[in-house]
Amino acid sequence: MTGIPYEIEDDSCYLFACAELEAREAEFTDRGRIERMIQAPGMEEFLKVLGETVYASEMDAVTSENSFEPVMVSGYQKAIVFLEERLMDEHKKLVSVLFFEEFLNNMKLILKSLLMEKDLSPLYVPLKYDHSSLMEAYRHKKDDEIDSLFPGVLGNMRELVEGAAGMGPRKLELSLESFYTGAILDTAVSLDRKMIADYVRYRIDLLNIEAVFRHIYLKRAGSFAGSLHEGGLLGTRMLEGLEGESMDYITKELERTIYADLVIKGAQGLFSDSSFASFDRNRDLYFLNYFDSIKYSVSNLEKIFRFFLRKKIELKNINILYTGKRFNADISNIRCKVDL
Repeated sequence: MTGIPYEIEDDSCYLFACAELEAREAEFTDRGRIERMIQAPGMEEFLKVLGETVYASEMDAVTSENSFEPVMVSGYQKAIVFLEERLMDEHKKLVSVLFFEEFLNNMKLILKSLLMEKDLSPLYVPLKYDHSSLMEAYRHKKDDEIDSLFPGVLGNMRELVEGAAGMGPRKLELSLESFYTGAILDTAVSLDRKMIADYVRYRIDLLNIEAVFRHIYLKRAGSFAGSLHEGGLLGTRMLEGLEGESMDYITKELERTIYADLVIKGAQGLFSDSSFASFDRNRDLYFLNYFDSIKYSVSNLEKIFRFFLRKKIELKNINILYTGKRFNADISNIRCKVDL
């Protein structure tokens, strides 16, 4: 892991919230049940194990929709409600840090729908705002009705759409990603919690590393420099210096960084499974380990963030398990995508 010691000061304002979350630790699905879900020979057996978990009360929704995704999204929404009810006003922007990638994907979806002049709302994941609310804010310049979860992003999107002539969709998407990533890093820094700010910096590094591997593996034309975002601890210059090198050489160079284990496992998974799922899986494990050092603290913003990061990862994993079982995926293929 990073090896950076963090001094976490407890905050009495969050004593009750952390006590609530401590009592909810029993919600998490233990490894034994996750393993039983993986090994379940069919959907009936899988659902039987799922019914032994905290999600038992939502089994009707799972079976009626033939999907775990509504439960996953509901879990995300409940996390946002808890945070907005319990956090001090100056800390409520923690929501945008926790759901960094989910919010970004939604904003990219809106950009694509504007560029294509096509309704893509069925692909939108409603978390804080529904699709129509964001489109209304965009079209009528009601940015003040969309709080600090999206600082300046709608304005940036307007500039991109209005100046889209001569720019390809991918370049526009990367420009939005870059702006949004910078905004979220600024948001994390403004929380004045070094561990959370560094979390975003590490996440930027890991997204950049995956972008490099994705560019080379998919044999994309041109430079990968345009896919990299500023703000990570490695910096883009270090990665740009690897331009034109082989994947083996890049892997060896990145083994010299704090991300060595993740890079090795991600590259191995890419070659053995022809999938980037290993990068996603090992990134989750990296951050679970990152926040593990504060699990015995008493009451602080970092402890609250850790709980909901774990909950978000668990919901995502069970959604992967459900989808795999529904489509009769091989156990080995399911296992390589799930964090244990």
